[in-house]
Amino acid sequence: MVQELLSSSLVNQPVIYSRGKQMIQNLSDKMAQDAAIPRELSLVIGPTEVADVMTGKVVTLSAHHSFNDATNLMNDRYFRHCVVVDGQRKIIGVISDRDILRALARNPNSRSKSLDQIMTTNPITVKRNTPIIEAVSKILFKRINCLPVVEDDDTVCGIVTSTDLLKSYQQVLELVQKQAR
Repeated sequence: MVQELLSSSLVNQPVIYSRGKQMIQNLSDKMAQDAAIPRELSLVIGPTEVADVMTGKVVTLSAHHSFNDATNLMNDRYFRHCVVVDGQRKIIGVISDRDILRALARNPNSRSKSLDQIMTTNPITVKRNTPIIEAVSKILFKRINCLPVVEDDDTVCGIVTSTDLLKSYQQVLELVQKQAR
């Protein structure tokens, strides 16, 4: 596959590193400048780590917040997910629009419950340096729409959503399309 990519028009694509900045005009120029770098290692287009696409400033709630607190926040900010943390900002759960709908379907009086009664506990998380492909796989295979991003001590430092990943993919496709013209 790498050989197919290298023999295709991709050698004329911009070389981008993981923070999204163009390093050099295109891959063929890069290979000409530094023949010591294997061609396979030079083919990096677009963001590569969760840190490149995540939302870093995360609005969080605590477990004692109410169902109404969560729905109001999510409605006002157009969120579909909210991370639930303890007093040290360590993740304890996620509340999603699906959790809210599920709670209402089970019990129309769910509005009086606190988040610890309806949130998803032990959510699947990723680290900043998690490869994007791994984050995409987790979202697809676990059938979820967000991944809280945590530090080594489980404190929340961001969130990456399926929308964030699609926007990143769109940017890569637009770049490839632009170069193909």
